[in-house]
Amino acid sequence: MKKALLLLLAIMLVGCSGEGTEKKKEADVKKEEVVKEEKVVPVKFEEVDPESKAAIEKFVKKYNVRVDIYKQDPEEGIEIAKIPDPITSELNKEENIFTQILLDTDLKKHKGHYKIDAKYNEDKKIIGYNISIEGIPATELSENGEEWAEGITSTMTIADALGLNIDKYDEESDIAFDEENYTYTDPNTKTNVTFLYADWDLGKFEIKYDLSK
Repeated sequence: MKKALLLLLAIMLVGCSGEGTEKKKEADVKKEEVVKEEKVVPVKFEEVDPESKAAIEKFVKKYNVRVDIYKQDPEEGIEIAKIPDPITSELNKEENIFTQILLDTDLKKHKGHYKIDAKYNEDKKIIGYNISIEGIPATELSENGEEWAEGITSTMTIADALGLNIDKYDEESDIAFDEENYTYTDPNTKTNVTFLYADWDLGKFEIKYDLSK
């Protein structure tokens, strides 16, 4: 009986020891993952592919010019934030692409927020732009929807700065409201524009502008 108890105890100790080893391995793996994440160093804008860097700088200048034009419109003048120029924001790695925040701001007159990102491939060449908007829920909008006006104007400003056909953009945007994920190709630039409206009733939506290769 005593030998049986000692044998059982030994088996239990081995089991506990093995469990402890496995937990230690898991902890080491997690620690290694954290270290790897910490080693990801942001890329400075100066390191971007020269042609792409020039393209981004041109986009920002055109965007900011359009901001002034929309503001001065005598009928529907809307003031929105300009993208800081010169560009100093860094690129951060996200999966197989780099993203760069160009503008991250609150709406000026209403409750809400929007963010514009530039996207680069692994060679640090520009591949597109994203804008994500968060405002009040659609059910709380006034009849003219002015609470979303700044965010919508910013999306139009991006389209303008990229040389998209604005009439086509406006038309496709209306169609997209009946879809959760809708993409069309701009006839002027071959840019693929994707409207992500799955949560638009909550006041959240995103638009992607993927440049032609």
